Amino acid sequence: MCEMWTTGDERRFADRNKQNCATQSMPYRRGRTSHYQLMNDFSNMHGRTPHRLEVFKMGRCKDLPDGSESWVDEESRRRYEAMNQMIAPSDIDSESHTTATPEEAFISVMGKDRPGRVRCAISGETLSTWYGSTGTSAYSERERIMQEQLKAQEEKLKAQVEKMNQMEEKISQLENVASKVDEMSLLLSQIQASQARTQHVLPPVQSESDSETDEAADDYLDHDDHVS
Repeated sequence: MCEMWTTGDERRFADRNKQNCATQSMPYRRGRTSHYQLMNDFSNMHGRTPHRLEVFKMGRCKDLPDGSESWVDEESRRRYEAMNQMIAPSDIDSESHTTATPEEAFISVMGKDRPGRVRCAISGETLSTWYGSTGTSAYSERERIMQEQLKAQEEKLKAQVEKMNQMEEKISQLENVASKVDEMSLLLSQIQASQARTQHVLPPVQSESDSETDEAADDYLDHDDHVS
């Protein structure tokens, strides 16, 4: 063992591992508790094997007594929420929307598993044991299908946004028309009120019969003056 440690390759590997640990993002916070132990505890509690999203959260998030969550860093929380959103049903287009499986969501957000240990799985898992005999080809096919589903969902979201923008534009036009109608109604009411005031102050017009009666009365008065 000491002889192996003195070789240049082993020292370079050790130094590189130390550097990687120092700059690692989304670190594991369970200390010496292995993924196997976490998965075993989960299975005993829930009666099923956890998927990789759940293992990812168990290793990087702690449930607090007040019901909130404490994540090891913001990047871990952001990625978990992105994966969890992909497996949740969509309210926008629930009929045609196909939710991703936890495995597909994990691959899409976290990227491909490199040759070696499979992330968020028990030690000893490799690409061939995890993905089966088809190995990388099956993995690539699942990733391609997932990317197509994501692209289709983005197109649907864009169409929904465009439709909402058109509806908002129509509503704005209707509001402008309603505002003009209100202005015209107010102007008409003012005109009618002005006409009503004008008719109220005009003197009454005498009829022809009233004029003849007044003239006859004047002649009668003139006749009396001559007699006297």
